[in-house]
Amino acid sequence: MILFSSPMQFQNTDTVYEFAKAAVEEGHEVTVFCDVDAVYNLMASQILPDQKTPAKKLAELMTEGVHFLACMESARLRGIDSKEALIKGAIESSLGELALLMNQSDRVIAFSI
Repeated sequence: MILFSSPMQFQNTDTVYEFAKAAVEEGHEVTVFCDVDAVYNLMASQILPDQKTPAKKLAELMTEGVHFLACMESARLRGIDSKEALIKGAIESSLGELALLMNQSDRVIAFSI
Protein backbone atom coordinates (compact mmCIF):
# COMPACT_ATOMS: atom_id res chain seq x y z
CA MET A 1 0.00 0.00 0.00
CA ILE A 2 1.11 3.55 -0.62
CA LEU A 3 -0.15 6.30 1.66
CA PHE A 4 0.24 9.91 0.53
CA SER A 5 -1.91 11.94 2.95
CA SER A 6 -1.25 13.27 6.44
CA PRO A 7 -3.02 11.76 9.45
CA MET A 8 -5.51 14.59 10.00
CA GLN A 9 -6.11 15.62 6.41
CA PHE A 10 -8.37 12.77 5.26
CA GLN A 11 -9.62 9.42 6.54
CA ASN A 12 -6.95 7.59 4.54
CA THR A 13 -4.86 6.62 7.57
CA ASP A 14 -7.85 4.94 9.22
CA THR A 15 -8.69 3.21 5.94
CA VAL A 16 -5.11 1.94 5.57
CA TYR A 17 -5.22 0.71 9.18
CA GLU A 18 -8.45 -1.23 8.66
CA PHE A 19 -7.43 -2.54 5.23
CA ALA A 20 -3.98 -3.69 6.41
CA LYS A 21 -5.42 -5.31 9.52
CA ALA A 22 -7.96 -7.26 7.45
CA ALA A 23 -5.30 -8.30 4.92
CA VAL A 24 -2.98 -9.61 7.64
CA GLU A 25 -5.85 -11.53 9.24
CA GLU A 26 -6.41 -13.19 5.85
CA GLY A 27 -2.74 -14.23 5.72
CA HIS A 28 -1.39 -11.58 3.35
CA GLU A 29 1.98 -9.88 3.73
CA VAL A 30 1.50 -6.11 3.93
CA THR A 31 3.93 -3.24 3.45
CA VAL A 32 2.85 0.40 3.69
CA PHE A 33 5.04 3.05 2.05
CA CYS A 34 4.45 6.54 3.47
CA ASP A 35 5.31 9.27 0.99
CA VAL A 36 4.93 13.07 0.93
CA ASP A 37 2.72 14.23 3.86
CA ALA A 38 2.07 10.63 4.91
CA VAL A 39 5.42 10.60 6.71
CA TYR A 40 3.62 12.58 9.44
CA ASN A 41 1.64 9.40 10.19
CA LEU A 42 4.80 7.80 11.55
CA MET A 43 5.87 10.66 13.83
CA ALA A 44 6.30 9.50 17.42
CA SER A 45 5.47 12.94 18.85
CA GLN A 46 1.75 12.97 17.90
CA ILE A 47 -0.59 14.14 20.66
CA LEU A 48 -4.36 13.73 20.50
CA PRO A 49 -6.21 14.07 23.80
CA ASP A 50 -8.75 11.29 24.45
CA GLN A 51 -7.89 9.55 21.20
CA LYS A 52 -5.45 6.95 19.95
CA THR A 53 -2.97 8.65 17.63
CA PRO A 54 -2.48 7.41 14.07
CA ALA A 55 1.13 6.56 14.96
CA LYS A 56 -0.02 4.29 17.81
CA LYS A 57 -2.51 2.55 15.53
CA LEU A 58 0.15 1.94 12.91
CA ALA A 59 2.61 0.74 15.57
CA GLU A 60 0.01 -1.86 16.59
CA LEU A 61 0.01 -3.16 13.04
CA MET A 62 3.79 -3.53 13.16
CA THR A 63 3.37 -6.05 15.97
CA GLU A 64 1.15 -8.04 13.59
CA GLY A 65 3.84 -8.08 10.88
CA VAL A 66 2.94 -5.04 8.78
CA HIS A 67 6.02 -3.18 7.54
CA PHE A 68 5.95 0.63 7.45
CA LEU A 69 8.42 2.47 5.27
CA ALA A 70 8.95 6.23 5.31
CA CYS A 71 10.35 8.09 2.33
CA MET A 72 13.55 9.70 3.65
CA GLU A 73 13.42 12.54 1.13
CA SER A 74 9.80 13.39 1.97
CA ALA A 75 10.74 13.46 5.65
CA ARG A 76 13.81 15.61 5.01
CA LEU A 77 11.82 18.12 2.95
CA ARG A 78 9.39 18.48 5.87
CA GLY A 79 12.13 19.03 8.44
CA ILE A 80 11.70 15.58 9.97
CA ASP A 81 14.77 13.72 11.19
CA SER A 82 13.73 10.23 10.06
CA LYS A 83 16.32 8.60 12.31
CA GLU A 84 15.00 10.28 15.48
CA ALA A 85 11.38 11.36 14.98
CA LEU A 86 9.67 8.25 13.64
CA ILE A 87 7.99 5.54 15.68
CA LYS A 88 10.06 2.51 16.59
CA GLY A 89 10.00 -0.02 13.78
CA ALA A 90 9.41 2.43 10.94
CA ILE A 91 11.97 1.86 8.20
CA GLU A 92 13.69 4.62 6.25
CA SER A 93 13.19 4.07 2.55
CA SER A 94 13.33 5.68 -0.88
CA LEU A 95 11.32 5.90 -4.09
CA GLY A 96 13.77 3.45 -5.63
CA GLU A 97 12.87 0.87 -3.01
CA LEU A 98 9.17 1.64 -3.58
CA ALA A 99 9.63 0.85 -7.28
CA LEU A 100 11.24 -2.49 -6.41
CA LEU A 101 8.47 -3.34 -3.95
CA MET A 102 5.79 -2.48 -6.49
CA ASN A 103 7.48 -4.74 -9.03
CA GLN A 104 7.55 -7.63 -6.54
CA SER A 105 3.95 -7.19 -5.32
CA ASP A 106 0.89 -8.87 -6.72
CA ARG A 107 -1.29 -5.87 -5.74
CA VAL A 108 -0.59 -2.19 -5.07
CA ILE A 109 -3.19 0.08 -3.53
CA ALA A 110 -2.63 3.84 -3.18
CA PHE A 111 -4.44 6.17 -0.80
CA SER A 112 -4.13 9.78 -1.88
CA ILE A 113 -5.92 13.10 -1.62
